[in-house]
Amino acid sequence: MSTQTEIKLSSNWTNVGLYGGSLLVLFMIPILIFATKEQEFHMGMLLAGIIFLALIGFLIYLFIYTCDARIIEDKIILKKQFRRAKSYSFDRIGYPTSFQLKRTKYITVEMKNDDNSTEKYLIMNSKSLLSFENKDAEQALISLRNSTRKK
Repeated sequence: MSTQTEIKLSSNWTNVGLYGGSLLVLFMIPILIFATKEQEFHMGMLLAGIIFLALIGFLIYLFIYTCDARIIEDKIILKKQFRRAKSYSFDRIGYPTSFQLKRTKYITVEMKNDDNSTEKYLIMNSKSLLSFENKDAEQALISLRNSTRKK
């Protein structure tokens, strides 16, 4: 029996939020079509269309970069949507940056591959009332990065 220690950095609600947001956008399409057919064109429709396109762009960005992040032993395992998992040693962690929308924190980090190219990952942390999570992936990544730099 293996005694690997595993720490999950990404939120348990990452996939729920990602696919839930996609369903919301899909439900908005017929509503927007119905609204444009029933009324005369006005600036509010243009604004709604721009916001809708920005929302689609943000969802595409999330699907490309969002990952499931775990620390297992002395490696960090990152798995993007629809791709295989990659493992990195802690010295390959770039400096993480973050931004927060409401109660969800989005942490971006660039990891160095073996060929010295970089790959971007996005880790989501949810601090909603029902998530019961108190994870800070950004601080964990900074600590891991700094621990290898001191050696």
